[in-house]
Amino acid sequence: MNKKLFAALTGASLLFAGCSSTSSTASSTADAGETSHTAYVDHDGNEISATVTKKDGKITAVSIDEATEDGKTKKELGEEYGMKSASGIGKEWNEQIEFLENYIVEHGADSVKLDADGYAEDEDVRSGVTINLSKIMEAVDEAAAE
Repeated sequence: MNKKLFAALTGASLLFAGCSSTSSTASSTADAGETSHTAYVDHDGNEISATVTKKDGKITAVSIDEATEDGKTKKELGEEYGMKSASGIGKEWNEQIEFLENYIVEHGADSVKLDADGYAEDEDVRSGVTINLSKIMEAVDEAAAE
């Protein structure tokens, strides 16, 4: 099997990795010099997953999602999740997470500081993410530390 096909299959397997609380899975793509790590954290009986991809020590991609009781993830549900009307910024969960993922790629995971209640301290982050980030950032930090 050639290296690129192996790397693609390995990366795809991360998406379907088994679920357990606070565990991580790693994948390395030698050709691209990238590494990806996934961490899972329990959040009130649901599982948050965070996959962080790095190249030369810099985060190049982040993917965050959370399973729901009905078996779908919040990203899969998108607008159907129904958080938009309760959001102070009028954004659905998946929109807020996309903002956070992009923010982390641009500024790094360490740039997301949380207050004692688990909400973003920085106004730049709060402008796009108003949800509690304590468990989400726990998963991101664990994945980024690998």
